[in-house]
Amino acid sequence: METFTKKLSNLLRTLVWYGDYALFKAKQLFTGVKPLPKNIQNILVIELLYIGDVIAITPTIRALKQRFPDAKIDVMLRPSMKDVLTGNPNINKIITCDKQDFEKEFNLLVNKLKGKYDLAVLLHPGIDIGNYKVSKLLKNSGILFRIGCTKVGFLEGKGFFMHRKTKPTLKLKHKVEDNLDVVRTIGADIIDKHLEVYTTKEAQNYIGGLLEKEGITKKDFITVIHAAPQHKTHEWVVERFANVADELIKKYKTKIIFTGSQKDKAYNQEIISLMKEKALNLAGKTDINQFFALIKRADLVISVDTSAMHVAAAFGRPVIALFGAGNPKIWGSYSEKSVVIFKEKESCTSCMKHKCEKDYKCMKSITETDVLGDVKQLLDSN
Repeated sequence: METFTKKLSNLLRTLVWYGDYALFKAKQLFTGVKPLPKNIQNILVIELLYIGDVIAITPTIRALKQRFPDAKIDVMLRPSMKDVLTGNPNINKIITCDKQDFEKEFNLLVNKLKGKYDLAVLLHPGIDIGNYKVSKLLKNSGILFRIGCTKVGFLEGKGFFMHRKTKPTLKLKHKVEDNLDVVRTIGADIIDKHLEVYTTKEAQNYIGGLLEKEGITKKDFITVIHAAPQHKTHEWVVERFANVADELIKKYKTKIIFTGSQKDKAYNQEIISLMKEKALNLAGKTDINQFFALIKRADLVISVDTSAMHVAAAFGRPVIALFGAGNPKIWGSYSEKSVVIFKEKESCTSCMKHKCEKDYKCMKSITETDVLGDVKQLLDSN
């Protein structure tokens, strides 16, 4: 369960959100409510966070395309996130920018956008950039109509130059719903809220060749394990990952593949060294598109609270997600073929911190039995 400090900070965060919205509505009493332009031809969507965050905006992009079928939709992302939305049929163009662009090249960025868009949708500006800077960029670029923002942190600006803002709520929502709330302010919504990711033929061929060299064929049952966390508080016990992997091999004759970036290679190898059975470590051997292709190929994905579970959910792959410091009500794998393991009643959870003062009890409360039991349940139901 959440600590008292966390509950208090969430309450203060929500109260600040209500206060900002009240000031916004009060301002509209004097300035009036600007009407939505009748002929929207070009839309800019801004999401300046990371893989999971970017994947979570795909239903929102689809809702905008459904609401404005003739409009071209461009998306602004961090440079390293460009490949996350490659191949999405609802996107016309991807624009990249980062913190440095806002600090040193702001006027150039304004000129790059000036006169090109009828509507801007600000979802998340990135913690290191902030809503004020991004909303100012949209205003200075002369974008006719600007909407945002989703619920943000206690000290973050809430978007000073918006024509629509999301109505505050005490209800805790998944990030997919949080994003959709932004475009609901202009009448855009969608019933089918599935996530979308795509991969190239080249990436699929690369993964096929890589697996073939390791003796893994299309007939093999493949389990992808993404054990390496982005933050220490999302880390499970390496011995337990090793035990789970061994049991899966014994019971399902599965091929185990550990994934991650180059920095995760040693962490994965530590787990493999504790195993009795053989496993493959592909950390650092795939780019984003190839990583997606590998997840698409998997018959089962087991992941800590990180991007792999969102990719698996988008491809409709069965996924087991392990949560502790994060909150699955906001960031859980968004798919019917997913199971979240979250010991909310047994330990302090959802602190959202990157350092722990309680010996990581939230993740340590998850046992091998929990994971193996949920794997059986998930596979039996699919």
